Amino acid sequence: MKITIVGSGNIGSLFGALLTDVGNIVTMVDIRDDLVEAVRKEGIRIDMSNGQSKHIKVKITKDISSIGKSDLVIISTKGYATRTAMEDALPLVGENTYVLSVQNGAGNIEVIAETLKDDSRVIGGVFHCIITPVKLNHLSWIVGTGGLKIGPMNGRLVPGIQAVANAFKGTGIDVETSDKVQDLIWSKLLLNSNMAVATVLKITNDEYLYYPSCAKLVRMIAEECKRVAEAKGIHLEHPEDPVLPLFTIMEKFRDSGTKPKCSMYQDMEYGRKTEIETIHGSIVREGKKHGVPTPVCETMLLLVKAMEEKTTRIHEKTGQ
Repeated sequence: MKITIVGSGNIGSLFGALLTDVGNIVTMVDIRDDLVEAVRKEGIRIDMSNGQSKHIKVKITKDISSIGKSDLVIISTKGYATRTAMEDALPLVGENTYVLSVQNGAGNIEVIAETLKDDSRVIGGVFHCIITPVKLNHLSWIVGTGGLKIGPMNGRLVPGIQAVANAFKGTGIDVETSDKVQDLIWSKLLLNSNMAVATVLKITNDEYLYYPSCAKLVRMIAEECKRVAEAKGIHLEHPEDPVLPLFTIMEKFRDSGTKPKCSMYQDMEYGRKTEIETIHGSIVREGKKHGVPTPVCETMLLLVKAMEEKTTRIHEKTGQ
């Protein structure tokens, strides 16, 4: 399968390397000169939690217009860049091209469909993973942390959706398909809803359970997310206890001694814009639309945005 990956961060680079390794024709796209140069010269190295390590040569470019039509376009940018990424990717889209979003938060597939003017070839995806960058083209990946779940935006599980799933065979990523893509997206959104807490408090993913007030705050956010999802007619995993999957993951980190940082925390550390608007912002916006109060999520949204604004101001003053 000819695959183009737009956005070569942690997930984009992992997918690019693994999909190439199993025989797909893959081109990664990114705008960062240093990343493009590193991948061109050295490829991508992936260190896995099962003790294996792979070093894979992957094609990468800044010139998206040089690629041509693709069978599959994967959008793996941050949510705030979805519209621009999809507009840039339009030359890649032919009559039979599918577009897969593996982004955090809600609203991304709607932006993609709006840009394409067609929802029949839009696939939503959620990738449950723990990936830590060692350097630009070197990743550490905890294997088996949930896999990839995908579903068509229009709810029709046609053969093309299974063909996309089959492209991942042999990569070590388990893929499931579903005709309830919004259920997938909002269940993952709930799992990501703890990230603002981690970012504000600067804690790793094992630490939530050590602090009762922190655990209570995470539960309050999850409860708001659950009420908004229910108002939208979405069925979450474990609706009777929405934080059960989240706390189960945290317990695994605590018991294993693993101390990963969530992606939002990593973005803040590096002075990058976060995905707060597509995660907590989506909960707040949908809550207002459906008459569901979300005061805790709105507070976390404002706190993280204030941290972003402070970081931006510091960089502007120092010129860094």
